[in-house]
Amino acid sequence: MRTSETFTTVLSDDLMKRQLTVPLISLGLAAILVHGIVLFLVIPAFTSRLMPFYGQDGYIDGYDLIAANLVAGNGYRFYPATARTLMREPGYPMLLAGIRLVFGSAFVAVKLVNMLLALAVAWMMTLIARRLSSNQTMILAAPLLYLFHPGTIIAESRGGVEILFTSLITLFMLTLYRAIEHNRRWDYVVSGAVLGLAVVVKSTPLLFPIVLLIYFIVCRRGWAPKLAASGRIVLMVITTLVVLSPWIIRNYELTGQFVPTASVLGVSAHAGQYICMHLDNNKSWMQLDREAARERAQLATQLGYPFEDDVYYQSFYNSKNELQFSAYLMTKVVHEYKMSPMLFVRCVRSNMFNFWCAGKTVRSTRANIAIQLPYLVLAIMGVLACVRNGQASIIGLLVVFIIYFVAVYVPILAQARYSMPLIPFLSIFAGCALAEAYGKLGRLGGVVVGRSTPVLEK
Repeated sequence: MRTSETFTTVLSDDLMKRQLTVPLISLGLAAILVHGIVLFLVIPAFTSRLMPFYGQDGYIDGYDLIAANLVAGNGYRFYPATARTLMREPGYPMLLAGIRLVFGSAFVAVKLVNMLLALAVAWMMTLIARRLSSNQTMILAAPLLYLFHPGTIIAESRGGVEILFTSLITLFMLTLYRAIEHNRRWDYVVSGAVLGLAVVVKSTPLLFPIVLLIYFIVCRRGWAPKLAASGRIVLMVITTLVVLSPWIIRNYELTGQFVPTASVLGVSAHAGQYICMHLDNNKSWMQLDREAARERAQLATQLGYPFEDDVYYQSFYNSKNELQFSAYLMTKVVHEYKMSPMLFVRCVRSNMFNFWCAGKTVRSTRANIAIQLPYLVLAIMGVLACVRNGQASIIGLLVVFIIYFVAVYVPILAQARYSMPLIPFLSIFAGCALAEAYGKLGRLGGVVVGRSTPVLEK
C-alpha cells in the first residue's frame, strides 16, 4: 500500500513539474523572440533618438581598426603605419577579424554573434541558479532580468568587448563551481583555461585567483584542505598563464618586457584622475574625458614620442614608446595621489558610484541610475534571502567575485558600462529576491530551496 502511495505521489509530482515546465519553456522562447525583435528592429528604429554616446550600431574603442588591419594582413595595429600595439587585449579584435573573414563587413553579423553570446550567458545563468533553487520561476526570472536589462541590449547592439567578456566570465564562474563541487584537478585546469581566455579578452580577472586562494584559506577548515585548495589554485594559475603565453611571448619580443595584459593602465589611470579632479567644473563626463585625452597628447608630444592621434588614444610608431608612455602616465598619477591622499579617497568614492551609474552626460547618468538602482536593491535583497536560507557558502563565490571586480576599477577609472559583466550575477540574486517575494504573497510555497551541503566544505 505504501509503495503504491509513494508511486502515486512521485507520479503526481512529476506531472506537476511537467505542467510547469511546458509554459516556462514557451515563455523562454517568446522572450528570445522579443529580445531579437528589440535588438534588430526596435534599436535601429530609435537609434537617432538614443544618445550617440552609447555607440549603438557601431564600433567602440578601436577594436574594429585592429580587426581590419588583421584581415588586411597588416598585423595587430590600429593603423597600417603605426607600430604593433599592446593597448588592446587580442581576444575581441581576433573575434571581429574572424567575423569579417566569414561574413564581410556587415554589422548585422556582429549583432547576431553578440545575441548568441548573450543567450549563452542566459543559459549558463540557469545552471548557476539551480545551485540556489529548484524553483523554475526563479531559474527563468534571472536570465530574463539579464536579457532585458537595457545595458545588455545596448551592449549587444554595438561592436564592443562587453558581451564576449561577460560570456567568458560567466563560463569561468560556472566551471569554478563545478571544480569546487567535484574537487578534481582536471576541473581546475578547465577553469584556469577559461580564465585565461577571459583575460585574453579583458585583463580585469587576472588577479582573482589570489583572492580565491585567500577565500579558500579563510573558509576551509583544517590545514590539509587548505593545502589541497592551494595546490589546485596553483594549477589553475599555471593553466591561465599557458593560455596567455602567446600574447606574453609576442609582447616580450616587441618590447623586451613581461606584459601579460594590455598597456592601457596608465591611460585609464590618467583619465580617471583627470575626470575626478575636474568634476566641479560643470562639464560633462564626455567633455572631461576629451580634455584628458588632449592633455595626454600634449604630454606625449613633450616627451618626444611620435604618434597618430585618434582623439582619445595615441597610437605610437614604436611599441616601446607605447609602453613607456603608459608607465610615465602611471607614475605621474601615483605622484599626484601621494601629494594629495584625499584626492585618491575622493576619486575612489566617486568611482564607487561611477562604476554602476556614470554615463557620458548628465542625462545618460540619470538613465543609468533609474536602471541600475532597482537591480542593485533586488540583488542585495537576494543575497540576504540566500543567507537566511543557509546558502552563504554557495553564493560566496559570486559575492567575492563581484567585490573583487569592483575593487579593480574604483582606484583607476569607472563608468557604468564597466559593470555590465556583473549583470548576470546581480540578476541571479535579483531573481532570488523576486521569487521569495512571490512566494511570500502565497502564490508559491517554499521558493528558495538551498543545498543541504555547503559547497566550500567539501
